[in-house]
Amino acid sequence: LKQNEGKPFFVLHDGPPYANGSIHSGHMLNRNLKDSVVRMKSMQGYKTPFIFGWDTHGLPIENQVTKSGVNRKEMSVAAFRELCEAYAYKQVEMQKAQIKRLGIVGDYDNAYLTLTKDFEASELEVFKMMALKGLIYRGLKPVHWSPSSETALAEAEIEYQDVTSDAIYVAFTVTKGNRVIAPGVKFVIWTTTPWTLPANLAISVHPRFTYGLYDSAVGQVILLPELVDQVAKETNLTFNLLKTFKGSELDLIETKHPLFDRNSLVINGDHVTSETGTGAVHTAPGHGMEDFIVGQKYGLDVLCPVNERGVFTAEAGPYENLFYLNANPIILEDLQKVGALLAHTKITHSYPHDWRTNKPLIFRATPQWFASINPIREQLLN
Repeated sequence: LKQNEGKPFFVLHDGPPYANGSIHSGHMLNRNLKDSVVRMKSMQGYKTPFIFGWDTHGLPIENQVTKSGVNRKEMSVAAFRELCEAYAYKQVEMQKAQIKRLGIVGDYDNAYLTLTKDFEASELEVFKMMALKGLIYRGLKPVHWSPSSETALAEAEIEYQDVTSDAIYVAFTVTKGNRVIAPGVKFVIWTTTPWTLPANLAISVHPRFTYGLYDSAVGQVILLPELVDQVAKETNLTFNLLKTFKGSELDLIETKHPLFDRNSLVINGDHVTSETGTGAVHTAPGHGMEDFIVGQKYGLDVLCPVNERGVFTAEAGPYENLFYLNANPIILEDLQKVGALLAHTKITHSYPHDWRTNKPLIFRATPQWFASINPIREQLLN
């Protein structure tokens, strides 16, 4: 650095690795590639200070401290944070020693850590600028939520594993047919998440699809003709076509929720497909992004009767205090009692899991802080 004093700078910023355990081959590759670039630029006559960095916040550290035998629920948040901080510093020193053994050039004495006060202060300065520019706002939005970690997860933190779920066909009885269909006709939905039914507020049909009114042993039902054979096979029912409607004609028909004393509105949504199910999609704006978007269009509530631990709240009525997966058999039993369960099978499918705990995720609407890039989009592109 002294040799190139006064020369133009070449600064390679160290995107920080996580301070958790020994370095692995990925870290080694990362370090050697950066080091090659820094050394080359130094030989070309640039001044090349290289500052090591470490990311020292977040759940992986909390999980490791918890795994060491610490019960975070038996201590204050501040005391738990102090243990996490001590663990992070220990990991940084261990990784530093391992990086030195690789012969990597850099400033080992002045590394930046995301937990230091000066680093946090500069983050707050940037956040202040963003807030004053109007980029920061709070909103309610369904996110991938991990009940096992009690946090929202980013796409990169999600792993997919096969699970076996209950797949059910459920009938919603029409209470107000808007002179298109008669009260008593049933819309049939198919879902692999029975526990989301307490949050159902609507049934989505595609405005441009043609739907059929069919006679059957359980009364008249609305189904998509392309899916009738599949539904007949799984419900052991025979369906005879009486007439057809465009999905747009069914908009704003009212049905009764099979488990609660409230309406479930029939609405139009372009997200409905003719691949699986019945063509009528169970819609719970608090438990799915497409449901949320179409619900906003119709002014539906964002009902999410599940708390951060995956346990039903008072909004779920009789299912209050049940863990969401434990509610499935009880919901199935209740649907059976009222004659709304037309079929129940098991299905194995790929389902998102928390990469840290290997436990399933749920879609859950929570108040979130967002950074909008819309006001600075052009500036960023330029």
